[in-house]
Amino acid sequence: MENNLIMFCSVTLAMKSRNLLLKNNIKSGLVRTPIHLNKKSCGYSLYVPGNFEKALKIIRSNGITVNGTAAVDNL
Repeated sequence: MENNLIMFCSVTLAMKSRNLLLKNNIKSGLVRTPIHLNKKSCGYSLYVPGNFEKALKIIRSNGITVNGTAAVDNL
């Protein structure tokens, strides 16, 4: 399974990233981070079912810090 979850340290950064991806025609969804992955974060992530690497590159190139990535089943 490939990575499809991008974790953030705040819900604000997750929402900002979601809007940024939307402007770049990449679908994503704001979700609660699964409890087993929630380590020192606010508990919000973006679920990106496609174009994951491109999405991650766009987020990082806009100066947004990512707490981590993970592969999860459909949420």
